[in-house]
Amino acid sequence: MRRSEHIARFQEIIWEWFAIHKRTLPWRDLRLSDDTERAYRILVSEVMLQQTQVSRVKVAYVHFLERFPHLEDLASASNRDALIAWRGMGYNSRALRLRDAARTIEQRFGGIFPCEMGALQSIEGLGHYTAAAIRNFAFNLPTPCLDTNIRRILHRVFVGPENTDGTWRKDDGYVLRLAREILEIALHQRIEKRKTPAHRSPPAADEVGRNEKTISRDTKNWHAALMDFGSLVCTKRDPQWDICPLTQHNLMKTTPRNFPKSFVRNSKAEPGRAVGSTFIPNRIFRGRVIEELRDNAQGLTLRELGPRIAIDWNPAHHREWLRELVEKLKRDRLVEERECRYVLAS
Repeated sequence: MRRSEHIARFQEIIWEWFAIHKRTLPWRDLRLSDDTERAYRILVSEVMLQQTQVSRVKVAYVHFLERFPHLEDLASASNRDALIAWRGMGYNSRALRLRDAARTIEQRFGGIFPCEMGALQSIEGLGHYTAAAIRNFAFNLPTPCLDTNIRRILHRVFVGPENTDGTWRKDDGYVLRLAREILEIALHQRIEKRKTPAHRSPPAADEVGRNEKTISRDTKNWHAALMDFGSLVCTKRDPQWDICPLTQHNLMKTTPRNFPKSFVRNSKAEPGRAVGSTFIPNRIFRGRVIEELRDNAQGLTLRELGPRIAIDWNPAHHREWLRELVEKLKRDRLVEERECRYVLAS
């Protein structure tokens, strides 16, 4: 099969699958005419989706926007306010990075969300993927991007399976070029490399949720389709071969026969300690510290914190270990020390 035919058949099957299986998520199909309002919501969702399951983000996203409905609301938030609103999400430094990004947009761009890649990537904490996602989902500007799902699909379809250690045979540069080529065919248009395409308005209400013959084949839906397919069918460790239309049409260079039967576990040791027979990483304990301080505005001492985060707390054995945990939180701007008590950073 010629490469062009392979790509054409691939994108058509993905479009047809998406028309039937598209997930309903609160950050999709936003009925907002204001570019900055849409981009703000996409930014919130993308930061939340880093290292957190969609099911948890769906709940936290709604609560976070109730507390900070607009970009300027988040930009003016204190560390403590941002951390309290981030309850239950873990990886708490994301809350401050998100707040800092909002402040940058307010201060450097006058509260107007930029849409150019260079401007977006100049905001600390926004890498290539997040910037491209904002362009695709908020501004509907075709921009190839790779998240874990998209990378996995394109590599398995056009290159082959991953290695047994979870690495890929082709680097991101190769896969990103492939993504651009496929995107151009999927949208039936060329993506200009040097000129930002004219702004496209979000789809009309009657374009959302229609059947496959009338679904809007634009860049936001294309990338949403790949993400959904990767989450539901072309999964990381247990691909759903029996329901995969790409497998059924012999379009996959990854098959049940050449897919790794097992994967080598990453042997890199994560800092932490054993509690009974269970090893618990320090990042889990740090998350517990933040959770305790959310509910204790007056702060807690090390002696008070210890038994709240570790069932085997022993001051003689664990005091210095806990002090190192909170010192790390202080360096990350998450915690402050006031008169021997620790509180959420202000």
